[in-house]
Amino acid sequence: MRRVNAPALDSGGLERALEQLRAVVHGKGLKSSGVRDAVARAALQYEGHFTAEELLTELRAQGAADTHAATVYRVLPLLVEAGLIQESLLSAGQGHRYERAFEREHHDHIICTSCKKVVEFEFEAFEVLQRDISEHLGFRLTGHVHELFGVCKNCQRAT
Repeated sequence: MRRVNAPALDSGGLERALEQLRAVVHGKGLKSSGVRDAVARAALQYEGHFTAEELLTELRAQGAADTHAATVYRVLPLLVEAGLIQESLLSAGQGHRYERAFEREHHDHIICTSCKKVVEFEFEAFEVLQRDISEHLGFRLTGHVHELFGVCKNCQRAT
């Protein structure tokens, strides 16, 4: 098992991501938009997991004070459809959270139920077991979400 951290996208990666978004937008008969691109850039450069509200705060901190919440909420599904970000179940019941998916390796999560700390990890044995289970049950695996919940060391010490 190894912990993973998402490496930042370089300028070439950002441009490839924006081209992928523009292709989806064009396929829907929509026009390109600087505001949509700004939301995409902010989402792709966000470190870690984020909500729409956190992304809006980040956009405004970057000087896009006139960005409306409705715009962010409209753009997020396009970013998911384009494969740039993905929804995460990290906050099931607490609203949607997102993370970058573009040019990023698959990973799983372990979440502290006390402080909400998230650790991303890869564990090949999980991947092999999931493939074996799906094959045994007659499924062709197309994806999965694997999240573990527990109490981190810091929170254990605090109690």
